[in-house]
Amino acid sequence: MRRIWKIGLVVVFGLGLAGCAWLFAPPQAVLTASVTSPLTVQFDLSGSTGDIVSYTLTFGDDSDPAEGFDITMAVVHTYDDPGDYIATLTVQDARGRMDTDSVPITVTAAPAVTAELGAANTVGPAPLVVNFLVKGQAPTGKKIVRWHLDFDDGDPFEQFVNLTTLDTTTTHSYTATGTYTAVLTVEDEDGGTATDSVTITVTSPLPEIMTFSANPQTPFVGAPVTFTFTAKAGDAARKLVKWELRPGDDSNRVTGMSSSSVSPLNVTHVYAGYTQTGSYTATVKVWDDLDNTDELTLDVDVVVTP
Repeated sequence: MRRIWKIGLVVVFGLGLAGCAWLFAPPQAVLTASVTSPLTVQFDLSGSTGDIVSYTLTFGDDSDPAEGFDITMAVVHTYDDPGDYIATLTVQDARGRMDTDSVPITVTAAPAVTAELGAANTVGPAPLVVNFLVKGQAPTGKKIVRWHLDFDDGDPFEQFVNLTTLDTTTTHSYTATGTYTAVLTVEDEDGGTATDSVTITVTSPLPEIMTFSANPQTPFVGAPVTFTFTAKAGDAARKLVKWELRPGDDSNRVTGMSSSSVSPLNVTHVYAGYTQTGSYTATVKVWDDLDNTDELTLDVDVVVTP
C-alpha cells in the first residue's frame, strides 16, 4: 500500500505542474514602428508577451541601443541620415529565455527649403540686361526669411522677406564682357539654405552706326544724292573692318574698309532714268572684326525733274 501511495503522489504533483505550465511560457518579442517625421521613428514594444524583465532595441545605424524593462513605453529614435535600416528588439524573461523581432525602417531626408533661378537673354553683347526669375519654397510650417542673388560682377542683391513661397523677378545689367555665374541663395527661418545658379555670357558690344542721312532726301531723277554716315566699333578692343552702302536700286553696292571708325563718310549716288522715280530704301551696314554687324536704313524719294 505504501508504494501505491507514493506513485499517486507523483502523478498528482505532475498534473499540478502541467496545469501551471502557462506561468512559464517563453517570452515573445513583437516590434512595430511608425515614422513620425522624415528622420524620426517611434517604436512600439507593447505587443511583446511573457514574463519580460528586460529588453534591448538596436536601431541598425550603429548608434547606442535602447535598453529597459517597461515594454509599455514607446521608444523614439532619430536617425542622422536617410536610408534603409533594420531595427531589432530582443526581450528576456526571468528564466533567461530570449526572443527577437525585427522590422525594416526607411527614413527620408527632412524637407528642405528650395531655390530655383531662371534667366532670360543669358547670352548677348554688353551692356547685357538680364531678367532673372527667382523662386523658392519653404519647408512645411516654415518661412523663407532671406534671399540673396550674387551676379558675379561685384554687385549682389539681397532681400529680407517672410514668405512661404518666393516668386519674383529682378533685372541686372552686365557692362563688361566675360562669363558670369549668377548664384541664388534662399534661406529659411531655421538657417537652412538652398542654392541654384545660371551662367551668363556677355560678348563684346556690337558696332554702332550713329548717323545716316541723304542730301537731298527727295532728289530729282539724275541729280546726285550724297549719303553720309558715321559708325564706331563696340569698344576699344574691337575695330570696324568693312562697311557697305546699298542705294536701294539696281546699282552696285558700294563697299569700303576701315580699321577703327567711320567718321563721317560721304558716298555720292545718282538715281538715273525716268524709270527710277519712286521711293527707295537705302541701307548702310558695318562689320567688326568678330563679324558683328549693325545697319540703318532710310527712304529716298526720287521725283521727276520739273
